[in-house]
Amino acid sequence: MDKSTDFKKYLSKKAEYINLALKKFLPKDDSIISQSMRYSVLSGGKRLRPILVILTGSLFGVKTENVIHAACAVEYLHTYSLVHDDLPAMDNDDFRRGLLSNHKKFGEAIAVLCGDALLTESFNLITKSKSSEKNINLAVRILSYYCGYKGMIAGQVEDSFETGKWRGENIDSLNRKLQSIQLQKTGALIVACLKIGAVLAGANNKSLSVLEFYGTNIGVAFQITDDILDAHGNKNLFDKKSSDLKNDKLTTISMYGKYEAEKKAIKCVKRAKKAVSIFGNKSELLIKMADYVINRAY
Repeated sequence: MDKSTDFKKYLSKKAEYINLALKKFLPKDDSIISQSMRYSVLSGGKRLRPILVILTGSLFGVKTENVIHAACAVEYLHTYSLVHDDLPAMDNDDFRRGLLSNHKKFGEAIAVLCGDALLTESFNLITKSKSSEKNINLAVRILSYYCGYKGMIAGQVEDSFETGKWRGENIDSLNRKLQSIQLQKTGALIVACLKIGAVLAGANNKSLSVLEFYGTNIGVAFQITDDILDAHGNKNLFDKKSSDLKNDKLTTISMYGKYEAEKKAIKCVKRAKKAVSIFGNKSELLIKMADYVINRAY
């Protein structure tokens, strides 16, 4: 059995564990908002972001059960961003993970409130992690910073603002805006996941800096790969049905084409893998994750 198959089994096993935990933590009453939350959170997905929390926790010797609340918290937050992304005012997408988008299933008002509820509950859930009060407080700060108005939200704003408006702009300006979208819209949450798992395990500042560099690079590679799959992947396997190219979004593909985009993604992965080599044999899963980011398919 090759190493890629072994890693896919690792991902599948962790995803199953996370799904069981999500079912346990999500509200179980029959209110419309609880139904809406369960609908979107449990609709599928590879659970890569919560797996990153677990992975970096284990890197520093912490068991999965000690960081599972934090792992599920970032999945709550990630799902909130997808629910809001699909809204007519944003990407206007009718489908997500092969199912009707939340707003098509429950209506726009409930979809907005579902996202609000998941975002709020993510901070409640992360505080239930098994770690010191100091580490939990730091984890909360990390989540709020990287996913707030200077992080993920800033990237979403840039992405929305540039849609359909970027052509004809100065190339240097476009490169800065594209980098901002990649680092903040996608990369910020990935960095947050890595650092949250590490701080809950008591990692030192040097390790956190390495993980931030690693996360920044695989975040960019992840977004570029999404752009490539959006333009050239199997449309029947997409998480969503609208096309970034059709919507005229600013992406590496729209600016440079598939060949250059692939080169940029590979370069980012190489940088990421080199950075985490300082962890020695313990870096194996991080290295496999970096490779997986650009070799995955929907």
